[in-house]
Amino acid sequence: MSYRATDDLQGYLKDAILPRLKLMHKPELMIQQGYKSRRKTLTVRRRHRNLANIVFLDSAFDELVNDWIEEHVPNRSLCLYDEDRKTGERFTVRSSHRFNVPELLLPAASDLNRVCDWLDNFPFQTVQRVFHIMFPATKDWKFVTLDDHSCDDDDFKKFHWTDVNQDHPDIHDLSVVVACQPPWILSDEFMWQFTQLKSLPEGTTRPLRGKERLWGKLWDTCVHNQTPFFILTSYQQWAFGMFSRGWTTAFISPVIDAQSRSPTVMHALLYWLGSALRAPGGFVQPVEVAEPVHNIFSDDESEPSIAEPEKELEIATSLSSWSGTSDEPASSAGAAGAVALDVSDRGVDEPHGPDVLFKKPKDPALTWEMIELWRKKLPAKRAENESFPSLTFATSVTLLPDFLDDSATSDTSDETVGVPCGHWLMSARR
Repeated sequence: MSYRATDDLQGYLKDAILPRLKLMHKPELMIQQGYKSRRKTLTVRRRHRNLANIVFLDSAFDELVNDWIEEHVPNRSLCLYDEDRKTGERFTVRSSHRFNVPELLLPAASDLNRVCDWLDNFPFQTVQRVFHIMFPATKDWKFVTLDDHSCDDDDFKKFHWTDVNQDHPDIHDLSVVVACQPPWILSDEFMWQFTQLKSLPEGTTRPLRGKERLWGKLWDTCVHNQTPFFILTSYQQWAFGMFSRGWTTAFISPVIDAQSRSPTVMHALLYWLGSALRAPGGFVQPVEVAEPVHNIFSDDESEPSIAEPEKELEIATSLSSWSGTSDEPASSAGAAGAVALDVSDRGVDEPHGPDVLFKKPKDPALTWEMIELWRKKLPAKRAENESFPSLTFATSVTLLPDFLDDSATSDTSDETVGVPCGHWLMSARR
């Protein structure tokens, strides 16, 4: 007896392993050619990047993914068809024999465009269907090709997990950038080296190494789109990362192979998309990061002010033994202290003194907090029973429809599926 994937999503995903990528030519020959051309195929602009720390998440990441899948992915029948009859979304990654998922055949990959076809048709199509079943309010969120008209690299392609019907800073913050290079360039060894980098050198005169150029490319792409969450893949290998709010620290997962289990690539993809959308139990920045205030609040959101430093700092003679290489954490040279000093040397009690240039916060909540502090200093001239008029402002919730409902409507019947409460997108009625 065969079952639909929607009869047990958790059971289906347990054995939903990506099919092995078929290459047109011998893998060894393609990897050798890719190694020789890696440095010249990735163009990285010269600009100011202050990526001082890259934090490796080690095996704890696997536990986070597995726990989230077990808690949030349904393991009961949802009374849904595997294919959405309105959108055509369906399951394309085959699982164990008890699940009836038709086999999808694709031609062997001879270039990056063919590799991207495999990405689009297998993991992206399936994860998108699962996500829309679990969180119906995200039905407008899809994987689309990201074309910023600034990339002249034939071997570096980008996708964007985003709301295709809205373009707003709050949407950008919840989106995910997916960067892809073919496996003959982004080899298994190179992918591992990428995750082990400790910082991105700034101001160096030597040419950047391949893994440094790749970090620079990802940083540029995410900053340009104001999207902190990212995924790097060659289809055969996957790494999941995010940048801190001020773009000075990155967090990167261990490499997950396309054929790995517990977690699978499908598990990790679901977890990372949910984390970006602030789903309950999703990944959050594990440590507080001291960052320059002008990295967080910028007048030009499309091109943050960190691209061009506002001033040159006088650096005293270093007493540390740090060699200045990117394989060592910047904290060994006291970089964290330097960043904190750049924020303010006056403390936080009086952030807007007469000699400090005031910048209005872009976060409405911060503006509201400033108003409340101002109100408390006003002389009490009103009657005791007269209330001060309250202000209303738009937040990321009110900018979009209110979906704070804890049930999801089936697209094929009147059955409803309970989903956990959390961010407005994570618990909603279709």
